[in-house]
Amino acid sequence: MTFTAAHFAAVRGHDCLSEAEALRAALARAFGDAAPLPGQVLPQVLFDMARLNKVGLFLAPRPADLPPAWAAIAPQIESMRLYTAARNGHSLRVSGEVARLMQAAGIAHVQFKGPLQQIALYGGPCWKPTGDVDLLVAEADLPRAGAVLREAGFVPQEAELADWWTKHLGEQHYRRPTGGPVVDLHHRLQQPGAPRPRRTADFLARATLMPHEGGTVPMISGPDRCLVAAIGVVKAFVAHEPCAGHLCDLRASLDHLSAAEAAMLPGLAAEQGLSETLALASRGVDALFDGLAPRRHATGAHPLADLSPAILRRMLIAPWDPALDWPRRSRILWALSGRQPARYLREELAAKSSEIHRIWLKGLVRSGLLSRREGTAA
Repeated sequence: MTFTAAHFAAVRGHDCLSEAEALRAALARAFGDAAPLPGQVLPQVLFDMARLNKVGLFLAPRPADLPPAWAAIAPQIESMRLYTAARNGHSLRVSGEVARLMQAAGIAHVQFKGPLQQIALYGGPCWKPTGDVDLLVAEADLPRAGAVLREAGFVPQEAELADWWTKHLGEQHYRRPTGGPVVDLHHRLQQPGAPRPRRTADFLARATLMPHEGGTVPMISGPDRCLVAAIGVVKAFVAHEPCAGHLCDLRASLDHLSAAEAAMLPGLAAEQGLSETLALASRGVDALFDGLAPRRHATGAHPLADLSPAILRRMLIAPWDPALDWPRRSRILWALSGRQPARYLREELAAKSSEIHRIWLKGLVRSGLLSRREGTAA
């Protein structure tokens, strides 16, 4: 989801300080930490803040568990719960179908995020609404995987920008004409503006099998799940988007690591060029739960060490705050690139070329030189 100014209309004009503390406490309690829930909040602002951070259902296991001062948002939480159950149930069915399609075609693949990950991390598939099935394949297998999806009735989306999505963002979207979940077919992870993993094939090689619908679905391994969650945090940070949902996924992923996996993680991050990405995201986890949970997740030196936990937390869960003094994107990329000039220039070039390509394609669409429906020259 790409956020716009309109998405933040409900929370602008509020400092959200009390609501941020209430949200942090609710998230801590969801992880089993002892955190008192403050009652002095604006319930609707709290709900909107949680919704934007994709953790609305973390506010209480059941609407009846809400503190009396929060009771006004109980109907909205119940509606979100029913909506999430329906949406994620459909995504689960398509997840199983897509896995069977790829397995029958002999295409190595893994799924990540989505309701299957929610089962692994939180014990159930309906903690966060999702309308996507995220699928990773090798770049060499991308044409064949796309053909398999098309034969099963899935149609490429956003045809006019498909070339940009595939070349720069490393993914293409498919959906059936009748609707339902979008299948995000990835051959890379992370978007321009932040370092990408060096070897996507390693995520495929370390796949684990998760039982589902009488079969199995290849899922990314526990350590790789941490890296993907960290990528999500950093992507949101660069784009100034709220991301408590990604922070919770990272905390849960770290909590689920075995001792051997936890020992492996820093080395895997270094091999992928993601040490700084993991360090910043891990510090974000500690900043979110600062004072509410043990500080045990930080990994490596903080690449933006001058940002205090309170400021970093604000940037990650309330980025619409006009008082925030954001570091320039070039400084963020420099820090995430390990302050290595060659690496920084490579990532900066990738970001600029991506933006130029996107603007060029949109210009062709506006001028009528590119068909919106087919994505081909008129």
